[in-house]
Amino acid sequence: MDTVTHGLAGWLVARSLPDKWKGGHPKTATAVVALASVIPDADNVASLLGSEMYLRIHRGLSHSIPGIFTVSLVLALLFARYGKWKDRRSIFLLALLGQVSHVVLDLLNSYGTQVLQPFTDARYALDILFVVDLVFSGIIVAGIALSRTNPFRARAALAVLAAYVGVAALLHEGARGAVREAALRDGVKVVSAQALPALPYIELPSADIFSFASLAQASGPEVPGEAAGKPSRSPGEIPFPAGPFAWNGFIDDGRTYLRAAVEPLTGEVSWKQRTLHGSAVPEVRALRGMSDVETYLWFARFPAAHVESVGGRTEVTFYDLRFGGMPERRPFLLRVIEVPGARPSAHWGG
Repeated sequence: MDTVTHGLAGWLVARSLPDKWKGGHPKTATAVVALASVIPDADNVASLLGSEMYLRIHRGLSHSIPGIFTVSLVLALLFARYGKWKDRRSIFLLALLGQVSHVVLDLLNSYGTQVLQPFTDARYALDILFVVDLVFSGIIVAGIALSRTNPFRARAALAVLAAYVGVAALLHEGARGAVREAALRDGVKVVSAQALPALPYIELPSADIFSFASLAQASGPEVPGEAAGKPSRSPGEIPFPAGPFAWNGFIDDGRTYLRAAVEPLTGEVSWKQRTLHGSAVPEVRALRGMSDVETYLWFARFPAAHVESVGGRTEVTFYDLRFGGMPERRPFLLRVIEVPGARPSAHWGG
C-alpha cells in the first residue's frame, strides 16, 4: 500500500482501541500507532543508493518480524524518555500494533515483502489487492471521519475493511481457478497458476454513441500462442484503481509464462501474451553472474527479456510480466548493453 494509506490505517486502528489501552494519554497513543504504521517505509531512502539497492532493501529488514520488534522497542524508549507517558511496555505494544498493520497491508498486494529477513530474502505476497485501491482507502477515511467521538465506528470500519479483503480473496481464487482451467482446456501444461490484481480501467463515454456509425470490433487470440499480440487499450480508457475486479492470470508451463486478463465474476479468460522464461533466453544466460542481473531475476516474479542486436551491439531488456505486458510500458526495467571489446553495462529505468 502507499504510505498515506498506511498512515491513515494506523490512525483508524488507534481510534478503535479501548481507552484503557491508551493509559490516559490518548493523543500520545494515537501518535505512536500512526507513526509506527508509516515508519517501515523509511527504507524508501534506499532509492538514493540506486535502483539495484532499492530493490534489495525496500520491503526488506524494516518490514521483517525482527525489524518491527526492534523499531518498536526504540520508539517505546524514545517516547518514554522524552514524553509524558512513561509506560514503555504499553508504548511498545502500540508501536508494534502500528507496524504490524503496515506489514499486513503490504502483504495484501503483489510487490513482495521480506518478512523473514535476515534469515531469508524470500518475498511473500498474498496477491489480493492492487497497491492503490481507492475503495479500500475510502473506507479508512470514512471510518476516521465518523469515529471522532465513537470508537465503535472505527471498529465497524475495520470490520468492513476485513470483509472487503475477504471478497477480494474470493475473487482472487476465482481468477486463479479460471486461468488454470482455461490453460488445461487449451492443452497447456500447468506447472503453476497464479492471479495478481491488475490496475482497473474504465471507458469514458465516446462521441460515437451519438452517431449511427457501427463500432469496430476486435478480438484477442483464442488460444495461447508463442506470440499472442500486444495488449492494447482504446483511447477512451483511463486507469481507475478502485475495486478488486481486474486480474491478470499467469500460467507457468515449465518453459514459458502465459499471461491472461481474467474476469473473476464470469470466469472469462482472454490470453494476452506468451513468452520464454527470462532465465532460459541464451543472451540472458550469458549475463548470469552480473550483480544487477542476479538482483533482477531474484526480484521478478515472472522475469522476461527482450533482445535487440544491431551492428554487433546487443541490448537485453529485462522486465517483469507481473507489472503488465511489454517492456516499453513497464516500471522496474533493466537494460544491459553489450558492445564488442567492452564489459556489459547495466542501466536501470526506461
